[in-house]
Amino acid sequence: MWHRMAPYLAEDHFVVIPDLRGYGQSAAHDGDFSFRTMAADFIALMAHLGKEQFHVVAHDRGARAAYRMALDHPDAVLSVALLDILPTYLVWDLMNADLAKRYFHWVFLSQPEPLPQRLIGGDPLAFVRAQLAGMAGTFHSFDPEALQDYENAALRPEVIAAWCGDYAAGATIDVEHDRADLDKISDIPALVLWGDQGVVGRQVDPLDAWRAWFPRVRGGAVNAGHFVVEENLEEVLPAVTDHLRQATGSAGC
Repeated sequence: MWHRMAPYLAEDHFVVIPDLRGYGQSAAHDGDFSFRTMAADFIALMAHLGKEQFHVVAHDRGARAAYRMALDHPDAVLSVALLDILPTYLVWDLMNADLAKRYFHWVFLSQPEPLPQRLIGGDPLAFVRAQLAGMAGTFHSFDPEALQDYENAALRPEVIAAWCGDYAAGATIDVEHDRADLDKISDIPALVLWGDQGVVGRQVDPLDAWRAWFPRVRGGAVNAGHFVVEENLEEVLPAVTDHLRQATGSAGC
């Protein structure tokens, strides 16, 4: 998803674009898909690359790992940009009939194994295509090569298992971690963007939702559905680069 934005960011920053564990072409070995563990993955990766402090720009599930990084590792994360998400615990608190229909995959993927894995495995391409089109409203936003990557990943049973493990953790341990940290405050710069045609801003003001953890949050809606980077790079890129420019100051990272 970052293939169009990354070259612009790389003009002024050292850019690292990792998969979530088990997603894409990565592998997961211990069955732990909590965002706390994923956050620790990325902290370890950046330390391996010699980066003890850095800024994080992330979307959807990656953004859930991003805010967990900021809360669990405050000395490492200098700023966050969170694209088209609300806090995990809040999504479950808001889960009414309308949201359940739009976010049915939250409930479905979190069911005990092997039910969701077996059902998706019966026709993984149909599942991933329905999910992408359902949240974007169209396939036209996706570059053909990116779409092919998504489909190739969906054909790997271990990737399907990672999706389900991720959402199962998101319905259980991740909510516990969020609630335990409701009194935490991070003073780092935070950017929050969401699609005005999507779900995130329907029931609450996303800036208010994030302000409890990130008092310096700013941002707003962009003309897009869920996949804000692919659907409207023209709005998202300037917002992200301006955020990084202000957050970075003279320290490029």
